[in-house]
Amino acid sequence: MRELILVAIIAGCTDPSEAQKLDRTGTVEGPLTTSLSGDAWLFLYKPGEGPPGAPAIPQSVSAVSAQQLDAEHRYVIANVRPNPYRLFGILDVDGDFDATIDVLSQASAGDRISKKGIDFQSQPGRGAHVPFEIDDPVFVDPPAFSFEGEADNDVKLDPSLDAVTPLTLISNDLGRYDPKKIAFVFGLVDANGDDRPDDLDGDFVPDLSIQLFLRWIPKAGQLPPDATVIVPLAFDPSPFLRTLENRLDTTVTTQRLQVLMVPNAQLLDPHGEPDGGASVTPFGPPPAGDYELVVLQAGGQFWRVPNQLGATVPSQATRLHIDRVIR
Repeated sequence: MRELILVAIIAGCTDPSEAQKLDRTGTVEGPLTTSLSGDAWLFLYKPGEGPPGAPAIPQSVSAVSAQQLDAEHRYVIANVRPNPYRLFGILDVDGDFDATIDVLSQASAGDRISKKGIDFQSQPGRGAHVPFEIDDPVFVDPPAFSFEGEADNDVKLDPSLDAVTPLTLISNDLGRYDPKKIAFVFGLVDANGDDRPDDLDGDFVPDLSIQLFLRWIPKAGQLPPDATVIVPLAFDPSPFLRTLENRLDTTVTTQRLQVLMVPNAQLLDPHGEPDGGASVTPFGPPPAGDYELVVLQAGGQFWRVPNQLGATVPSQATRLHIDRVIR
């Protein structure tokens, strides 16, 4: 009780003007270096979020038109709150970036990205001066796909006690991408930089730089804010591992992936650890409800079904759902 009273007294004695000063927004700006012409898109993420990791909602977005960029080679992001951020950028060289469509608001073949991005601290009222370069080439299009043999656009994922649920994903250019550059592309992972393939789960099989999972779409109140339930998808890596030959500088491509849903869900909580860090814990059987299937490949390119293209492209509106749960 003494601690609560002390906190209340301190809060009551704080000069409101000082608190407002500490919370004042600022401007993040700086020179923007590129080698090609195009529209630049800049994203402010929380530290550790955004490409090349899983898709995340940026804290702020800004754009610089090709005409502006050619004239000034600068960017400006206004009204930025004083926090640590990670700055990531895309140069849309071919003009197919669409900020209004979820799966089209990413880099495609021929574009440039800022690769790892830059971490920085925005100061109260002052923001930050951050020189920035967007010049890392993108060689493939996002892993756009549809489902093989699902003509009715309705996929029931109900798990059983004695079987896994198979799904077959087929690369699909959707009439938007280059058919020669649409595929599932992946290689071996070396996250710790020791020049050896990683095996984080200890199964004596090298980790591949592609992730596939189902994400539960909960109804209001079914999950704590920011928490996510996913169901990892597995596939036989043997043919791809033989091609990769344990080499970190090699990638493989495939137009078709058969994946299996093993009915064991995981809870991802960004604040689940005692120190406030992210945690991954078993959730049990996948909960009933609707799901989206997400493919995440190296560099942060992704695709998910259903997506916002589903309004005009039926294959992208496929419904995935679990109606019953085996316990």
